[in-house]
Amino acid sequence: MAAAPNAAPKFEIAVKQSSDGKLGDCPFCHRALLTLEEKNVPYSTTLINFDAKPDWLLQVNPAGSVPVMKDLANGEWVVDSGVICDFLEKEFPQPALGLVEESPKIGLDVLPKFAGFIKSGTPEEAAEKEAELVAALGELDAYLAEHGPFIGGQQPCSTDLAVWPRLYHMQVTTKYFRGWEMPAQLAHLKAYIDAFTARPSWQHTLYTPEAIIAGWERHGVKRVV
Repeated sequence: MAAAPNAAPKFEIAVKQSSDGKLGDCPFCHRALLTLEEKNVPYSTTLINFDAKPDWLLQVNPAGSVPVMKDLANGEWVVDSGVICDFLEKEFPQPALGLVEESPKIGLDVLPKFAGFIKSGTPEEAAEKEAELVAALGELDAYLAEHGPFIGGQQPCSTDLAVWPRLYHMQVTTKYFRGWEMPAQLAHLKAYIDAFTARPSWQHTLYTPEAIIAGWERHGVKRVV
């Protein structure tokens, strides 16, 4: 859903499709969509079936990855979520989210930390990876306690829009694959999650937990509970 449904789209953004033909689980696509929504830029979406990528996508981006975004005014394409976010920040400076490189570098390690945990093999490895994840979450909780409610302060920044989808994937996958939930003492992080899930930008770009689970299962992750 576009942020301004009655306005003509300025951009067409290609993003991952789920197995049921709806919006897919890619956190990088989610980041770009959140940026469009937070900046109230009207757009349309094209869903890409990863099992049958269209030829035009490979011409635009030989790597075949999404998101890619087309400027409907001139037909030019912008490739990669970070590049898309910076492009939108420069073209639509208000509300300000900041350029990617200028945003705080906190919370971005959540993705590799929880991925290591859910992919771990032996109980010993799982315990080690769990401890690394809890440490990373603790660092983010402490940062939010001092600088919050968002990573950007009183308003979200570019980093927030990258971290939110990663936390969503973390919540879904750790619970499903490992029967694990975030420690209750991380109160500032819990408040942070509640705050962003209440925002219209999140509600307009949400995909299902089932899509997330299916996506990680395609990467070979197995349930251990």
